Amino acid sequence: MALPSEFVVVRERARPLAPDERREAILVAVLPLLREKGRDVTSRELADASGVAEGTIFRAFGDKESLLEAGLLKLLDPQPFRDELRRIPHDLAFEDKITCVIEAVRGRFGEVFRIMTLFQREGPPPRRESAGEDWLEIIRELLAPDAARLGVPIDTVAWYLRLVAFGASIEPFNHFRTFDSSELAGIVVHGVAVPGGPPPPASRPPASSAAGARGHRAA
Repeated sequence: MALPSEFVVVRERARPLAPDERREAILVAVLPLLREKGRDVTSRELADASGVAEGTIFRAFGDKESLLEAGLLKLLDPQPFRDELRRIPHDLAFEDKITCVIEAVRGRFGEVFRIMTLFQREGPPPRRESAGEDWLEIIRELLAPDAARLGVPIDTVAWYLRLVAFGASIEPFNHFRTFDSSELAGIVVHGVAVPGGPPPPASRPPASSAAGARGHRAA
């Protein structure tokens, strides 16, 4: 339908994005591609995924390497991991809480290892300046109702769980015998000794110590 001649259609141009907003928009668009291909992604693929020209990407980030570094930091963002820890119900049984924590930490380590491999990076992952140990605070709140049954501080339990999860996340270490998170939780919670079992045999002094004692008596 034709509009009356007195009507004037005014088309307002979209507001140009600020540089930080443009970089963030590009990163969000290319993140699935970076998660799949890592360093092997091409500039053409990045441009297609973000819906902008290659030149626009280079103007926003300076060069491809800077975009890859920014993408790596975003893929390693610990916030989703923290959110997963916070979703663990506080009314779960103690051992079930430990299982959930180990499972979440194993998932985090596994994803970090995978991303670092895709980006062909060695050594520890890059660390954000704002990154802290706030995951410990989440564990403190989660295990606070169970503090009375712990033989060590909650922080120590958290570091035990991190260590166990780390070892269980390294594939070559688990090739011959895999462990699920509930089994690992059982080891942490109950140990390997049978409750109420016989006491351990009296320890004998090392042979060198025994020989030294005999020499001393002979002297």
